[in-house]
Amino acid sequence: MSTRLLAALAATLIAAPLAAQPAAPATTANAAEIAALSERAAREIKPGQPLVALPVMGVGPWRAMLEYRQAGAPASLHKTQIEIFQVVSGAGQFVTGGTLEGTRDVDAANQSGTGIAGGTSRRVATGDIMAVPAGVPHWIPSVEGRLVLISLKVPTP
Repeated sequence: MSTRLLAALAATLIAAPLAAQPAAPATTANAAEIAALSERAAREIKPGQPLVALPVMGVGPWRAMLEYRQAGAPASLHKTQIEIFQVVSGAGQFVTGGTLEGTRDVDAANQSGTGIAGGTSRRVATGDIMAVPAGVPHWIPSVEGRLVLISLKVPTP
């Protein structure tokens, strides 16, 4: 059911910009394909490497990635994208809000940081869905063993 909720949320967020574009064929990724990507990421990740990100699908400027995490990774802020996460498996800490620390510009629309000061931390686990508005710092500072997510980046209108 949570996959359906993620799909419905994404459809709602992108419906207005898509209405102005010609219809594209449906793009799907089934559970077996997601599991295969997760297994591939587990084989590719190296000791000490916090995460591996593999593309799941994309339509125009919208893209979904599988993120396989075995450790905390840098914090992020996307100025022009909403980011929606669904936890496929595992658990970890998810921090949003506050102020990005140790900030560096990745490009004109994205920043990375060493952490977040003053954010709200919560434990996330299999099935959870999180939505981060554009301009809000977010961070996964720690995982419990491993954490596999689908990350959907949606441009703001």
